[in-house]
Amino acid sequence: MKKGFTIVELIVSFSLAMIIVIFLLKIVINLKNLYTNSVLKTEIVNIQSIISNEINKSFEKTIVDINNCGEGCINFTYLDGSSDNLVVNTDTIEFGNYKTTIPDEYYIKNQSINISYSGVFDKYKNNSILIISIPIYNQRVEDESYEIRVVYQFNSNNYDLKQVSF
Repeated sequence: MKKGFTIVELIVSFSLAMIIVIFLLKIVINLKNLYTNSVLKTEIVNIQSIISNEINKSFEKTIVDINNCGEGCINFTYLDGSSDNLVVNTDTIEFGNYKTTIPDEYYIKNQSINISYSGVFDKYKNNSILIISIPIYNQRVEDESYEIRVVYQFNSNNYDLKQVSF
C-alpha cells in the first residue's frame, strides 16, 4: 500500500482551504469598510458640533443685520459693531475664524437660511426665528445626511432682519 495523498484528496483540501480564506478575506474587508465609515461619521459629527458651537457662541450677541457677501457667503453684523461671515462651499465651511474641510466622501448642498415671523407682536418678546440649515451628504448613501442646524430667536420689533439666501 502506498503512503501519501491522491490528487483528488489534494484538490479537495486546497478547495476547502481556499473557501475558508475567501470567507475570511470578505470578513476582513467588511470590517475595514465598517471602521472607515465609522471614522468618517465621527469626523462629520465633530465638524457638526464645532461649527454649531462656534455659530451659537457668536449668536449670543444680538444680530442687527444680515447681508449676502458673495456666493455661499452670509455676513452677520452684531449690536457691538463686530461681524462674522458664514461661508459654505461644497467641501468647506467657514464661520468667523474657524474653517473646516469636509471629508472626501461627503459634500454640502441645499444649504439655506430662513427667517420666520410669528403672529405674536409683543414688543418686548422674541417673535421671530432665524434658521440656518447646512446638510452634509455622503456620496455613497444619498439618503444619509448630517445637518448643521442653528436656530436664533430675535425680536423683529427691535431688529428687522431681511431675508437672504446662500
